[in-house]
Amino acid sequence: MTTALGLDPQGLLEIGLDEEAWGELRSGSSAFVARHLGRVQLPMAELTAAVAALPLTPIRTGHLADWGDIASGRSTVLDYNRVVCRVPGLARPLLYDFNQTEDTALAGGDTLFLPGSVIDAGVRGRLPLRRWSPEGMVRHDGEGSLFVPYAETEWDGERLPLTELHRRRMRAHFPDASFHSDLLTREEDRVTEVLLTLLRAAGPDSRALAFVFDRIVHRDGTVERFKPALDESGYRLGPVTYPTAEALVAASLLPARAAVTAERFTVADAAPPLHAPLLSVDAVTLLYAVLGTHREPGQPPVCGDFDVHVQWGALAMGGYPPQRRGYFFSGAKKTKWMYEAVVRDLPWAAPLLFVIAPTAPFLLWPSSREPRDVELVEDLLTRVRTAISAWPERVDRTAPEIQRVVAEWLAAGGSELSAAFRRQIRWGDRLSPDGRPLPAGEPVEPAGFATLTMSQACQVVGALVEAVA
Repeated sequence: MTTALGLDPQGLLEIGLDEEAWGELRSGSSAFVARHLGRVQLPMAELTAAVAALPLTPIRTGHLADWGDIASGRSTVLDYNRVVCRVPGLARPLLYDFNQTEDTALAGGDTLFLPGSVIDAGVRGRLPLRRWSPEGMVRHDGEGSLFVPYAETEWDGERLPLTELHRRRMRAHFPDASFHSDLLTREEDRVTEVLLTLLRAAGPDSRALAFVFDRIVHRDGTVERFKPALDESGYRLGPVTYPTAEALVAASLLPARAAVTAERFTVADAAPPLHAPLLSVDAVTLLYAVLGTHREPGQPPVCGDFDVHVQWGALAMGGYPPQRRGYFFSGAKKTKWMYEAVVRDLPWAAPLLFVIAPTAPFLLWPSSREPRDVELVEDLLTRVRTAISAWPERVDRTAPEIQRVVAEWLAAGGSELSAAFRRQIRWGDRLSPDGRPLPAGEPVEPAGFATLTMSQACQVVGALVEAVA
């Protein structure tokens, strides 16, 4: 974000970047600055328009699964993805396809996105899954979760990898979507450079190593978490020892190659690797930023001498300040060394401004299926705007006042909120509340939302989450 974007150092104050940090990034003396849009006192309409107009495309990181219901507005808690990803320039989906299928009891695996199923109008249909065994691919009984790239399924009479099925369906709804494994394979040389750099910087410190690798996926599709260690024999991760950093990194790229091969495991002599290390969420996030997933292929850093990465994060990653900052911003100080090492040691890596944009405000958009919810939320926003009018940007005063207003509103008409909207606020599951098929709908922007600042909207969501939970 430089003057080329229509902004100068003074203008960047509005996204939390001070002039001193600007100078550090321009000079290269600082390699990494993190800022949270959830603290910004800009109206939502102005802020989203400004972000969409930038010469970059922010990413919305989600999980590989069936996004059909998200596209048709029938995914309740996940419908905000449609809002963010359908505005030109605001975000495009980048899907993490190293997730795990949900188990039968919905007690393990990815129980939010449900990659082991197809979801039709809010109703879950479990896919027939196969996993690897010494006898070949065998039926999975649903007890326990499977690493998605190592699972097979059947669809319309065709036997195919689970990743391939979801990719096909995803492209039908969000043609601009990209995938984690494609990035790793397309940029394999640079991914290798980054990971080797991080391992060198971590040295023998097991805590630092765990910021790079923290799990192992086994051939049968099970995933285990292990704390890595480095000793005279090499890098130890659970039952496996890798003699060199190069061997560890090379092994970590094998699952990505499996994920992008549409015909894998369908022949008798094909099998996943016996064991493979998996990157931590911190290393994945870093790769998305330093490899420029926000830019077109071949486009240089958007500011020339430093880059700007904008990423929309859901409740876990992006939070809703001040009540919850999300795991990225909360851990930014602990992972700063990783970005500094990459920028210091790799000539192609630029200093980075990482802007985390919370999707939380879009949870305030009810579904068109529930017109009463729309009326109720509009009433809440009117009450909030009136209550904080004397000091709208004083978070120390607005946050407790918004909590009070939300409590009063819920005790009055807010008690009529639909079960679907309550589930949305509670960050429940994506299924129909009563198990019956949901008609198609659209997330509806409530009146008053556009003039709420991003900070105020996050405060409203935070108060609602606490009150409804």
